[in-house]
Amino acid sequence: MQRNLGCSRTRTLDSSVAIKLTMGQNSTFQERLLMENPNLWHEFKVIRGAEYKKEEVLKAILNSIEPVHLLPVKYQVRGEDSYFIANNCGPAIEKLCRSSLIIKNPHGNPLILTIVLGFASVHDLNVNIQPLLLTTLTRRYDSNTKSLDLEAFHKDLDLSKTIYCPLSQMTNLEHVLNVAKNTVATFEHLNLKHNELYTLDAMKSLDLISLKYIDLRYNSIMNMKDLGALKNLTIVKLWLDGNPLCENYSSAKQYINSVKTYCPHIIQLDGVSISIPDMPLMYNNYFKDSTKQELVYQFVTHFFNLYDQGDRMVLRGLYDKHAFYSFSFSIPFSIAHRRKLVQFTTSRNILKITDPNKRDKFLYYGEDNILNALKLLPKTYHDKNSFQYDLMYDDNECIAISISGLFKNKSSDAQILSFNRTFILSFNPDNEYNIINDQYNIGDALDNKSLINIDSTVASEDFTPVCFSSTEKFEMITKFGQITKLTKDWCKTYLKEANWDMRKSIQNFMKDLKSNAVPQEAFKI
Repeated sequence: MQRNLGCSRTRTLDSSVAIKLTMGQNSTFQERLLMENPNLWHEFKVIRGAEYKKEEVLKAILNSIEPVHLLPVKYQVRGEDSYFIANNCGPAIEKLCRSSLIIKNPHGNPLILTIVLGFASVHDLNVNIQPLLLTTLTRRYDSNTKSLDLEAFHKDLDLSKTIYCPLSQMTNLEHVLNVAKNTVATFEHLNLKHNELYTLDAMKSLDLISLKYIDLRYNSIMNMKDLGALKNLTIVKLWLDGNPLCENYSSAKQYINSVKTYCPHIIQLDGVSISIPDMPLMYNNYFKDSTKQELVYQFVTHFFNLYDQGDRMVLRGLYDKHAFYSFSFSIPFSIAHRRKLVQFTTSRNILKITDPNKRDKFLYYGEDNILNALKLLPKTYHDKNSFQYDLMYDDNECIAISISGLFKNKSSDAQILSFNRTFILSFNPDNEYNIINDQYNIGDALDNKSLINIDSTVASEDFTPVCFSSTEKFEMITKFGQITKLTKDWCKTYLKEANWDMRKSIQNFMKDLKSNAVPQEAFKI
């Protein structure tokens, strides 16, 4: 980032000038004029900022000026120092000056700043923040479920290349939600996980009347009263797990009653049904703790993405070579025949099959036999929003997972059926799990309208399944680093974004390199 010479008047703030400005001395008149001009960019220099990660530096600066707003733009490292620009931030600069431009740094020595006021005109140095924000929000919106996913928003790969926009700053949260509401679409589900939120006050003036589901897990909300912004909304599902406020209650009843003060319409809290008074808590999903939760979600998503493809042979590699698979079908044969579901009638229901030979025939052993059996079943589309998870057993070497939900039978007028599937997974070397037992049951759906509006189009021809072990991923990261000279973290980011497609990763890198979107700190020193 080179200084734009179109702006001729500049002033440099260092610690000594900052003290004078704070004391209100007349000699700082020009500095104040520049600070208050909304049409100027100011350049912030962090002395020896290269010693720390970008997020550590920016988070320390923003924490020091709360609740005043500052939006860092174009962060980069040059030599030992790091730099970014910002505009329309006079109050933030004023507050930084009160600390003599010395910032407390929890990760090391204090950060020392210098600021070049009037670094460039916003007309000469044009940064298109609003279109970038709109593109990011559009990509994170799911029209099928009316869901807006803002999880860890400040870490969004495309957005963070240009701006650092943590939603923990109230001004950022209010602006982002306002843009989404007025420009993208109406949303009913809002995911705000992992944003370090400590208050929702920014939502009070937004009138989000369509919002019914909000996920606030793993934030920094200290007290239930911080949910006051939700009181006038019709919130029916809420997640709060992972916030400090959860430690304030000694019983589930006390916790639920406190939530109902601010969300009187709630029927589900932290995944637990609480709609019927004095009834036992009903858990939609059950995990003893969160250590295996992400693993289960990843496995289930990966498995059913592959299973719903045109050719189920893409499941090869998931099953152990000594795995067993069995299938049972609970709809009576006469009804199944009338509904054209005869493909499901090769059922190993041991309550109905008396012939031992048939019991053995329908118990499939070995990966090849299992895949051939799965290949004979009709094409399907599973509604992942209907899934319920139960982690029944886990000893770090073997885990048992039960999954139930709804799916469309695409081979017979898109009929809606229910399923339950129990997987036994075995831990193998290289941090991989394989299926050693798959028990599959299909039945009728209680509510045949549940999936009517779900888009069941699955582009099998465009889907290329990718499943690499940790060793293979490490080798790809190393190779990508040799080609690009990027740091390990940046290599991993590009590869993950491209679903570990090396060719696509390199293409994305070259595109960013040509547009100067790759910061200097991304490269190995």
